[in-house]
Amino acid sequence: MTAVAETILVAWNGLTLAVPAHWRPARLGLGYLYFEDGSGPAFELKWRPGAGRDGMEAAFRAMTPKGQARPAKGLPGAWEAALTAFETMPITWNIGERGGLGAALYCPDCGLAAIFQAYGGPDGPGSQRVAEVGRALASFSHHHDGPPEYRVFGLSFRPPPDYRLTAFHFSPGRFSLNFAQGKSRLDILRLAPAEVLLARDPLPRLARLAFGFDAARPATEAVVDGCPAVWVGERQGEQWRDRLARTLGRPARLTLLRHDPAADKLYGAAATSRHPINPDWLAAAAGRCVSV
Repeated sequence: MTAVAETILVAWNGLTLAVPAHWRPARLGLGYLYFEDGSGPAFELKWRPGAGRDGMEAAFRAMTPKGQARPAKGLPGAWEAALTAFETMPITWNIGERGGLGAALYCPDCGLAAIFQAYGGPDGPGSQRVAEVGRALASFSHHHDGPPEYRVFGLSFRPPPDYRLTAFHFSPGRFSLNFAQGKSRLDILRLAPAEVLLARDPLPRLARLAFGFDAARPATEAVVDGCPAVWVGERQGEQWRDRLARTLGRPARLTLLRHDPAADKLYGAAATSRHPINPDWLAAAAGRCVSV
């Protein structure tokens, strides 16, 4: 009997799926996931919420210019079984030493349009890749109650209601997610390794540097969720200068950076708004950023 490879859960901007642990997210977009394994490209998925059947057909046409890809006769049985909730338009291609098999998708329940492809050699994905993709598609979910979870690169976060992802950045040692609700902003940050960073600078200085404050900005040390933490803010007060600044379009800003010694990580959250930010609200939002 062939052992089933270990999987990890990936959640990104409204979608979740369990992928083989040896797949690495190599590229991300607001509606895009691209995975590689040790041999190269493995799996790719693009989606547009609410794009409808026209979105599926447009995605299909975009994949078939100048004969680079063509309609496929069908999909592997496990894939079809996992996609019964979708309308599908199978597609296949081969260029040089690489080939692919996938489909454009449309969900009649919510209007999601998507397209995915599994990579392989010139004859398309082999049996192992077909089985891996079948299990990933079987775990695929896009109907969720409440705000979506973000779970990638060992980071998990669920934003407050109505906050939408606008930008992100992942580089060694620094992960950030940027959200917006109207003119309000929420930025989530993870820095590592904390032990190395704290050996160089104390937590208050790291907080100022992480969120772009000048060195003279007051910082308040505290304990949040049992962890050493630092608050830094500006234009949060009710004195006339702060009120006038907010009226003139310079928003209130409050940030929190906490050190989790057990995870060896620094977790940060920064909020901006036309009104003073509630520290309890920000602490609750920041507390939803954890390592997994």
